[in-house]
Amino acid sequence: MDSFVSDLRFGLRMLWKTPGLSLVAVLTIALGVGLTTHTFSVVYGSVLRGLDFDEGTPLISLSEQNLEQNDRGNGIPILDLLDWRSQQTSFRGLAAFAQGVTVNLADEGSPPERYVGARVSANLFEQVDGVPILGRVFNPEEDTGAAERVVILGYDVWQTRYAGAADIIGRSVRVNSERTTVVGVMPEGFHFPFEEDVWIPLGVDPLMAVRGSDRVEVVGRLLEGVELEEAEAQMQGIARRIAGEYPETNEGVGVWVQTYEDRTMPPEIVAILWIMLGAVFGVLLIACFNVANLLLARATIRARDVAVRSALGADRWRLIRQLLIESALLAVLGGAVGVLLAWIGVEAFSAAISDIQKPYWIDVRLDTPALLFTLGITAFASIASGTIPAMRASGANLHDLLQDEGRGSSSLRMGRFSGALVIGEIALSSTLLVAAGMMIKSVVNVNQIDLGFESEQLFTSRLGLFEADYPDDESRQRFFDRLQEDISANPEVTSAALTMNLPASGASRDRIALEGVAYPEVRDRPLSWFTGVTPGYFETLGMRFVEGRDFTTSDREGSPHVAIVNESFAMRHFGSTSPMEQRFQVGIDGPWITVVGLVPDIFMGQGGVGGVGLGNTPTDQFYLPLAQRSGVRFVSLIASTRGDPGAFANPARTIVQDIDPGLPLYWVRTMDESIETGTWVFKIFGSLFSIFGATALFLAGVGLYGVMAFSVGRRTQEMGIRIAMGASARTVFGLVLGKGMKQLGIGAVVGLAGGAAMARQMTFVFFEVEPSDPLVYAAIVTTLGIAGLMACVLPARRATRIELVEALRPQ
Repeated sequence: MDSFVSDLRFGLRMLWKTPGLSLVAVLTIALGVGLTTHTFSVVYGSVLRGLDFDEGTPLISLSEQNLEQNDRGNGIPILDLLDWRSQQTSFRGLAAFAQGVTVNLADEGSPPERYVGARVSANLFEQVDGVPILGRVFNPEEDTGAAERVVILGYDVWQTRYAGAADIIGRSVRVNSERTTVVGVMPEGFHFPFEEDVWIPLGVDPLMAVRGSDRVEVVGRLLEGVELEEAEAQMQGIARRIAGEYPETNEGVGVWVQTYEDRTMPPEIVAILWIMLGAVFGVLLIACFNVANLLLARATIRARDVAVRSALGADRWRLIRQLLIESALLAVLGGAVGVLLAWIGVEAFSAAISDIQKPYWIDVRLDTPALLFTLGITAFASIASGTIPAMRASGANLHDLLQDEGRGSSSLRMGRFSGALVIGEIALSSTLLVAAGMMIKSVVNVNQIDLGFESEQLFTSRLGLFEADYPDDESRQRFFDRLQEDISANPEVTSAALTMNLPASGASRDRIALEGVAYPEVRDRPLSWFTGVTPGYFETLGMRFVEGRDFTTSDREGSPHVAIVNESFAMRHFGSTSPMEQRFQVGIDGPWITVVGLVPDIFMGQGGVGGVGLGNTPTDQFYLPLAQRSGVRFVSLIASTRGDPGAFANPARTIVQDIDPGLPLYWVRTMDESIETGTWVFKIFGSLFSIFGATALFLAGVGLYGVMAFSVGRRTQEMGIRIAMGASARTVFGLVLGKGMKQLGIGAVVGLAGGAAMARQMTFVFFEVEPSDPLVYAAIVTTLGIAGLMACVLPARRATRIELVEALRPQ
């Protein structure tokens, strides 16, 4: 221990003697450790931590799989669920739910509010360890909708809307316009199944259900000792028995079994998170290479000191330990700074994703696993950056070192190894730059989307009507007509419209049949996107008509069915023929619809969760009069305002309250904000990959500069003699520059090849960018070339200024 303490003190003194080198090494490790810890925290909080249950058996999601059409992920008909429950032996139980349900809460004296809720079966809370802190969960009678209406509140709703009232249990509130009794309050942090704040009974009576209808999500906890594969095999057997009994609805229908976390986390997001973690490990390796090169340089300078200590009797292990302690001190200091950088990054990331829809259990923070991970990678950095310099320095030939009157570096023959490390750094940084370049171009493309309409002055919001107050299409249409009329009459509004789906936020999809075209099977009919809109929709968006007319107030139920199509729809289905007066059918038994208008394409925005998969736009789409769509209860409001559209929120709420005091507006945003919510993936991950790439490039540039400067220092005598023998400054400059650029070129070729391979795995998160985009590669090559020149020019210029007297002076 005394020997270790002595080595520790000596190591601190040696670091203090070279403060510049020590500071660069600490900052280099801090960047590597900080970025890696930050990204691990993101991956752990998003993917690895998952749901935490008192008993370790995982929660499993079961969904329908159409074996013939290779379609899976659909909900389960309630009658199939009942058969599963009676026949399965792999799960503690099977529970059902429908998530993302609008729940409007209204009380006397308080404005109505909309919350995200779920309809759940009575046994769901048992499956997910959901124990109320007040009251109780639902009972089986409430499951079927036969009992009085009840509701369970989330902790946040109880605290914010009801001020944590102790007498909340048994209180009567209005839920979706119906009197409902509060029977429970869930604990803080519980938001199952996704991000819900209110729960109401499933309300499906099996006696009234029809085979193949009333679909729900299904989950269950595996019994102890049952593997996922065993449960899947059993459920597939049950599905085959049901298909044999009910072939008209269940033939070719299987079961897709997976963990609930896999079900809820988009695979694209999971994949990009793992790619990010791999990318920052590359940054960490670059940092370790850099520190190894710095320590190699210092080992060269201290070679004679090591030789003298060895001559005085120090064994090789003692010398190695001394050098490893010094590298460990650098790693510990760098790790401490890295934790600070990681904390800053984690806080920034958490703030960036605070407003996006994500599973409630995702919690990105610097917790114990992340700190343990930091300790591990700090130890790795210490060993990776210090072992080879220590082994090489302690194993040098003693006689050669003591006889060497030169710079001491040639006898260690470390130049070639340092060069290899630099090539590795450049290769890794080039790989990361490719990913960063693709993501940066994706962000640029997202910011330059041609929406096809004017978004700057648009206010948007959404509302929903429930059967208690609006039992039929006629009553709902009266509300929609009055809402559009009152909004349009406001002096701050130039025009307004209602739509089933906001532009650039997706649409509905169905199969169509063109008049005069024969389709052997229903699946042969083309799929097309559509939405329902009110008259004035295109005027509000500032769009012009290419042909035909807009919808009018006479286009409603009872009048001929009409549609407006976009240019992509017309080109795909009618070619060069005008689409006017052409007819098509929506669905299997829908009415024949006549085209009365043609409009330009607009950005659709359809894609996966979080905007992943956007692109390939524009696409074919048609519009239907909202008044001719039966069963529409939820609509979005769009208003073109004279001033700031964000300032129209309160007037819009007032107008709605004047029509129906119990109806809340939600998703109140400007159109630009609405579009932003669909493209957050590109901007967040684009920023992260940009940071990774810039850090890697900086570290590689520093490493290349360090090796070139060290190389010039080693070859001082050679350069001086060359100049004395008549070599021009240009020749010496080219000699040094050529060596550095050769290393840069080899590393860049290897790295760009690796980057191309990585880019092919990331295409799902690129926005209108091909993995072989020549502009991205040209920009990367240019950036690498400039960085390489900057790293090599200064050492090369220094070589041209060496004086012969200085070069031949004994050291």
